[in-house]
Amino acid sequence: MSRKSKSFSQLYDYLTRDTSSFTFSRNTYAHPSNKKEFLNEFYKNARYLREARGKVFMYHEVLSLEENSLSKERQKEILLDMAEKYLFQRADEHLAFGVVHEEKNNMHLHLMISANEIEGNKRVRLSKKEFKEIQKQLENYKNQKYKELNESSFYQDKKDLSKEKQKEQELKHRGVKSTKEQIINDLLSSFKTAQSKEAFERSIKQKGFEFYTRGATHGVVYKNKKYRLKTLGLEKEYKELFKKFEHKKGREIKRQKAKDERSRARENSHDRE
Repeated sequence: MSRKSKSFSQLYDYLTRDTSSFTFSRNTYAHPSNKKEFLNEFYKNARYLREARGKVFMYHEVLSLEENSLSKERQKEILLDMAEKYLFQRADEHLAFGVVHEEKNNMHLHLMISANEIEGNKRVRLSKKEFKEIQKQLENYKNQKYKELNESSFYQDKKDLSKEKQKEQELKHRGVKSTKEQIINDLLSSFKTAQSKEAFERSIKQKGFEFYTRGATHGVVYKNKKYRLKTLGLEKEYKELFKKFEHKKGREIKRQKAKDERSRARENSHDRE
């Protein structure tokens, strides 16, 4: 659900109406319990957006679990893990606020997500296809990791699944995946899970790859043979990944600088006293 007004306070009050609810935040300095400072970060970030009538300023989304017999603490653990996975894929560079609700024996988690990335002047919109793919990946993640929950298939495309099975049968008939297919799958897996340049390099090294760059050409060496990312169809994903790393590193430096400045300000205030 999108909201076309800067009503962060209104949504915050709705989500926190039960003072015993568990809350968490992502990419914020202030703690959610400090309403004024916490919401001020959302309002300040929204000011970077280009003003336009009827434009979205935030998203209100909900993650929920189907009926089950697990303890509330276990359900909360699962929801928080799924929220972390979801936000990493859906809004990694956005401000986000989450609250767990336990109404009507149905535990669910509300999310308030800024429409723009941190200090970004553009609204980040997902197409229906992109949004469905994220939902499908999250559902697959839940089904694979949390066997104590009933397996669900709300976001699975039956046609796509049948094609997948057909392809699997063809690969099985051929014996094994081709080297090129295996390289693409392994690299894509590292692209999706790496949180930093160092983590990415460790991941591909563990899988037997050596990364190389020659001018504008990027590729990997596997079993003494070179494979260019462009030939593998992964050059775009690679560039987007490293652009994200650079942006994240710059943001961390900026956050540390702000933290240091606040620390010095407190020390100066203490000295004056």
